[in-house]
Amino acid sequence: MHRTAHLILAFIVTSLQVGCTTQAWYDAAKLNAESECAKQPPGAYEDCRARINKQKYDEYEKARSSTKN
Repeated sequence: MHRTAHLILAFIVTSLQVGCTTQAWYDAAKLNAESECAKQPPGAYEDCRARINKQKYDEYEKARSSTKN
């Protein structure tokens, strides 16, 4: 439970810093995925975390914009 509260707090702080932007949505999706991993049994937790996109937003946006063109 403590880990989930920490993730929620991090999301709130991030949202306040960047406003309602694409980056805020990206960060929120990552935090939500991490929160869902925390609900997994101990053996599945690490596998779940390994599947989460680890890219920073800048890297993600660069890759996304290059596929648009």
